[in-house]
Amino acid sequence: MKRTRSLILLALLSIASWGFGDAGVIIPTGQERPDPSILSLEEMRITVYIDNGDARVFIQQIYGSHHGGVLEGNYIFALPSRAAISDFAVWDSVTRIPGIILERKRAEEIYNALKWQAIDPGLLQMGERGAEEARRSQVFSAHIVPIPAFGTKRLEIEYHETLPVENLESLFAVPLHPDAYQAQTAAHLEINFELHSQHAIRDF
Repeated sequence: MKRTRSLILLALLSIASWGFGDAGVIIPTGQERPDPSILSLEEMRITVYIDNGDARVFIQQIYGSHHGGVLEGNYIFALPSRAAISDFAVWDSVTRIPGIILERKRAEEIYNALKWQAIDPGLLQMGERGAEEARRSQVFSAHIVPIPAFGTKRLEIEYHETLPVENLESLFAVPLHPDAYQAQTAAHLEINFELHSQHAIRDF
C-alpha cells in the first residue's frame, strides 16, 4: 500500500489580480468560485488577543466535502496591510502539517517534484492585490490536497497586526465573509476576544 505525505510550502511573491478572499475560502479545482454543494464551511473559530496595540489573530476553519472523490482546491485568504502571517497549517486526519516559508521559485520546484513522487503538497503564496488595494490587504493562497471524499479538511492560520493610534483612535477589524464572493455561511461560528490596554478606553 502506497503511503502519501503532505507538505505545505509558503512562498513570497507578487500578485496583482487575485480575487478577494478575506474570510478564507476554498475554491474547488476547476471552479471559479466557492461552491457549498461541493465544499461547505462547517466550523469557523476566531480567537483575537490584543495587548496594547499588538493584535494576534488565530483562525481555524473546517470544511466538509460533499463529493464522492478526492478533491483539490485553492484556499484564498486576505490579510490587513499591516499584518504578518506567523503560522499556517492544514490537518490530514489527526496529523498537523505546518507551513514552510520558501522563495517562490524554489517552492514551485519542490511542489512539482513532490507531485511526481505522489506526495501531496500544498503551496501557500503571499502577494498583494495591486498598488491601491495593497494599502489595505495582502492575499495568500494555498493549494489544498487531498480533501478526502465525504470527509473534512481543517486549516489554521495565525497572524499578527500592529494597531496604530491616529487622532486618539485605533481601528481593528476581522473579516467574517469573503468580499469577492459576498457570502460564505458557517454552520458553526465561535469568536473569542481578549483586550488589554494600559490606557483608558472609551467609545469601544
